[in-house]
Amino acid sequence: MTPTSTGPRFGGLLLRGLLTAVFVAAAGMKFAAVPFEVAGFARFGYPLWFMYAVGAAQALGAILLWGQATVAHGALLLAVVMVGAAVSHLRAGDPVTMAVPALVLLGLTGGLAYARRGEIVPTGFRASRA
Repeated sequence: MTPTSTGPRFGGLLLRGLLTAVFVAAAGMKFAAVPFEVAGFARFGYPLWFMYAVGAAQALGAILLWGQATVAHGALLLAVVMVGAAVSHLRAGDPVTMAVPALVLLGLTGGLAYARRGEIVPTGFRASRA
């Protein structure tokens, strides 16, 4: 494919759209204090306020996925949230299958952050490395 091809651009938009839908829905469930979410955070031993903080991080990450120079930052934030989710499930003694969705989302967000890593490195550092 040539650099002007629409294939990678469409794939990136599709991935960001999918991730946005997933994380906006997840944040909404936390903000609505859905019993499933409340019970999960209680089972992990986290205070209720932390559920809202995670929801805010998910919502912020989803928003950042659409900024012109913030895609990598949003993906990185969401990847960190998914590391916490996977570790929480494993630490709570859940079957590994309970951590799989978080690990898949970690792979997708981590891959997106890696693909857009040029947005994270400050301009001055890019020039000095050349």
